[in-house]
Amino acid sequence: MARVRGCDFPEDRYYHADYNVWLKDSESGTVVLGATAYGAALAVEFLAFLPKADGTVVETGRAVGLLELAKTVVSVRTPLGGTIVASNSGVVKRPDMINADPYGAGWLVKLRVAGGPENAAGIVSGGAIAAAFEEAMRLDNFEGVQADR
Repeated sequence: MARVRGCDFPEDRYYHADYNVWLKDSESGTVVLGATAYGAALAVEFLAFLPKADGTVVETGRAVGLLELAKTVVSVRTPLGGTIVASNSGVVKRPDMINADPYGAGWLVKLRVAGGPENAAGIVSGGAIAAAFEEAMRLDNFEGVQADR
């Protein structure tokens, strides 16, 4: 597990530091996409998740849905184009699940893709995770998560 400024990044996933999302291989040709612990820390509290409909084809770099925060709405972009095959209805009902368990019950959508996440531009994994997110956090002036969070 990589840990950067109090945010965890399980090493069994692929990450896109600019989009603040993770990807994990699922069933054949399908990947799960979710928000990172860093994204959850930046947001503080999610008020709503509004996914695009199942069956929607999304291009690389485009939104799979919207996350509503206290003062803004942000697009959840995918670094990997594909077709949305499922969205997490649990997160739609209880968006706080993203904060509570971003790498488990707080996943956002499943995509059917042509290639694996390792082939997407901007993706980091393994030993490159910490450096990529350390730089992103530096650029965002993010000091880190408090220990009591």
